[in-house]
Amino acid sequence: MNIKLKNILSYIGKLLGVFGLIFVVHKLSQEYTIDTFLIKLQAFKYSLFYLVVLNYISLLLGITAWYLMLLNYAKKPFGFITSYYYFAKTEIAKYLPGNIFHFVGRQILANKLTITQKEMMKISLLFSFLLLGATIISSTLFTLFSSEIPAYIKYLMILVTIITLVSSYYLYPSFSLNKKVYMNIILAISVSLQGIILGLIVLQQIPTLTINSFFQLVSIYIISWLIGFVTPGASGGLGVREGAFIAIVLFLHLDISNEIIVFSVLLVRFINILVDILAFLSTYILKNKVQKYIL
Repeated sequence: MNIKLKNILSYIGKLLGVFGLIFVVHKLSQEYTIDTFLIKLQAFKYSLFYLVVLNYISLLLGITAWYLMLLNYAKKPFGFITSYYYFAKTEIAKYLPGNIFHFVGRQILANKLTITQKEMMKISLLFSFLLLGATIISSTLFTLFSSEIPAYIKYLMILVTIITLVSSYYLYPSFSLNKKVYMNIILAISVSLQGIILGLIVLQQIPTLTINSFFQLVSIYIISWLIGFVTPGASGGLGVREGAFIAIVLFLHLDISNEIIVFSVLLVRFINILVDILAFLSTYILKNKVQKYIL
């Protein structure tokens, strides 16, 4: 990528992230004091464990899809732990310098697996494309389950999903259709878990939440996740994802208080960061197991 263009995208992404954070903090200050926020957080001390586990499963599914992509180009066999090591080691880099650019760190693995830099770049692009496709597909599915979302939005999302699937059929002919479908399913489940975690957090606060509202929240969060992902330079989509989610919920006038919406989206972000840190720390334990692949 051209250095000048890369810097421009990075600045734009960071600017959007800052605006998003300002918007989230503004909403947070309207609904909470520090004491009330901590009290709210205390109510999740027992459920936090299974939410973290769900998020970790989401991460492992993403790594599995990446591992399958690597195997398609690698000239020598290697284990899943190697791909886990490099993925977890570099995933945290999306917070600095920013989103998308953490893929650069994974280029290091290429020489060790006798994969050319060009092939590794193709893998990164394919991973991004399939992740985008999986996000669109999973969001569309949850939208269909909710009767509260207007029909024209559903038709539009179905059309985008069809376009995405057709595009994935023609792109990357070196991958079989079955493999591309399999990887797309894995990534769709991975992304869906992110939305489900958000839905479960809201459900704990509103036990009477309808199944329609649950699916609607999941779909909205997946779309927000997509917006955060495609914003280059935004540190892990920080601020962009949260701001987009709150803005969409407010636009649709969902019958859920701002207090719950703001808290829920922030708790999901906290869990995301916690899992990324745990995954990064686990690489130090695995370092000896993948020593022959480390520079």
